[in-house]
Amino acid sequence: MKQSICFLACVFLVANVFFYCSVGCTRHPFYSKKQDLMPELKKKIGIAQFDNRLKLISEPTMDKFYQNIVSDMNPLNPFVYFSTTDGQPEILQKSSLLVSTDHVDRQALIKTGKEKGYQAIIWGGIHDISIVSKKSGFWGFRKEKTHVRIRGEFSLFDCETHSKLWYAPVNETYLFKTLFDPPVTRKAVLDDQTIERVLAKLSQKIVPLMSDRLKKEPWKGFILNNEGNVYLISSGKQSGLLENMIFDVIGSMGTLSGIYGQNYYIPGNPIGRVQIIDVDDHTSKAIPLYGNQLENSIAIHEIMDK
Repeated sequence: MKQSICFLACVFLVANVFFYCSVGCTRHPFYSKKQDLMPELKKKIGIAQFDNRLKLISEPTMDKFYQNIVSDMNPLNPFVYFSTTDGQPEILQKSSLLVSTDHVDRQALIKTGKEKGYQAIIWGGIHDISIVSKKSGFWGFRKEKTHVRIRGEFSLFDCETHSKLWYAPVNETYLFKTLFDPPVTRKAVLDDQTIERVLAKLSQKIVPLMSDRLKKEPWKGFILNNEGNVYLISSGKQSGLLENMIFDVIGSMGTLSGIYGQNYYIPGNPIGRVQIIDVDDHTSKAIPLYGNQLENSIAIHEIMDK
């Protein structure tokens, strides 16, 4: 009888110890403070100059479109930010197209993006914008009404793998009079004001899709160079980096070649680990904890076993 009681007491004791270790301890203030020391890192996103070779959109109107994308993204995803000056986002100019194929030169674009600490780059192209007549209304009462149609494409390029994280062809039609508040009855014309309203509607459609995709991506940074075994990292205080943070350094399992000569990197296992020793607004410095020639990596990630 005594042996049974002792056995039950031991089982009860072990069960309680296990419960408090696995559940209760995570609520202890010490653990809360430890978690607070690791803030959620912010992903810096870039915008490449959109393809507007047909000159369908004036430069001021296109600049307003870039601003709309930023202002629509900010409330949807607080852990994404853009580099801006006086409210205008930084735009990666030129060199976004390969002359021979008319396709985006991802190598040049992403090389610049990594140097600026971008995790992903938004690129778009406007192929057509025009006034069209289209029937609308309820069945039996449909009438020809004036619409504005816009066609194009938008992509998110990943600076780690060089692949497309997201792609969307655009073929949208908006009833002209509803572009304005209050609705207008004047003759439809493709002036800057009309195009600006169309692009604002388009931004409200594509930005939530981009935001959802970016939320699924882990934070990524990049090693820019190695000087005396001190690595320069492309992210700093604006991304949430602090001294003593530790990151896994990710190597590549190889590359895949695209039909236009593009190279896509296949993420592999960690090849090393670095610790941050100095941080400024846009960059930071790190020392290796283990691993060699880490400047040949494709990215750094938050450690998974922290």
